[in-house]
Amino acid sequence: TPMPRICGLTTTTVFLLLVMMNAPQITAQEPNYDEGKVPQYTLPDPLVTADGRKVTDADMWRSVRRPEIFELFQTQVYGRSPGKPDDLKFDVFSSDDEALGGKATRKQVTVSFSDDPDGPAMDILIYVPNAAEKPVPVFLALNFWGNHAIDPDPGIRLTKSWMRDGGGIVDHRATDAGRGGASSRWPVEMIIDRGYALATIYYGDIDPDFDDGWKNGVHPLSYKEGQSEPAPDEWGSISAWAWGLSLFLMYRRPARAIHVPCAALFRSGRLGRSALWAGARDQRFALVISN
Repeated sequence: TPMPRICGLTTTTVFLLLVMMNAPQITAQEPNYDEGKVPQYTLPDPLVTADGRKVTDADMWRSVRRPEIFELFQTQVYGRSPGKPDDLKFDVFSSDDEALGGKATRKQVTVSFSDDPDGPAMDILIYVPNAAEKPVPVFLALNFWGNHAIDPDPGIRLTKSWMRDGGGIVDHRATDAGRGGASSRWPVEMIIDRGYALATIYYGDIDPDFDDGWKNGVHPLSYKEGQSEPAPDEWGSISAWAWGLSLFLMYRRPARAIHVPCAALFRSGRLGRSALWAGARDQRFALVISN
């Protein structure tokens, strides 16, 4: 299969694409929505260092130019993220080795970000093929409509977090009517049949998708005394969603079933950008597929 060959790569290629597809360094000013007002500009060469040296080999890229570009994205675009929470905890609340008609084992894991039982937490939904004879690569992605929406499997717990208006959602909460509502975008059985694992997380578990002044989600966990919102160079929503993806790699229990060094991120839109940023900031991910 192609996946093991991909797993040997770094995220260098993906990060170069990320650099070339984004605008130059931004400054703190009023946004402009009129393209006609944009002055002429030249994108910086991603293979020329800040002091004008040409990148000549992989070591120079990794030790000099990549950190320069990463720092620009971290301070000017997505913001700095905190490290691993001190009180991070993983709790398997459901396991079924006869999921998908016996093809897969389904696990559901709650990840608590603090020791506050009422604090933010995220649920990871994991499917691993039962036919696998050794640890398998895993596709990991955030989802827009709750874990229960990727497949009509009745064993998937309904998302408890705030949700945007949409099918099967009442008063911003999930209902059974939303089960499998996004399944056309999630080829769960195809992935399992090909011998890969699948894991997904509802993005709103990490940071709900509405503006309440940075009071909900994970951001308050990193506030210093007297702080009420992230500083200009600290994490926003995309950075928070990317941070949540990295926490999956800290879950050790599936190690015998999932080959963690072959974890591939995927998604589109804002969640695709979150996947790209997660792959750039955490090189333990082997591959990023974003569109």
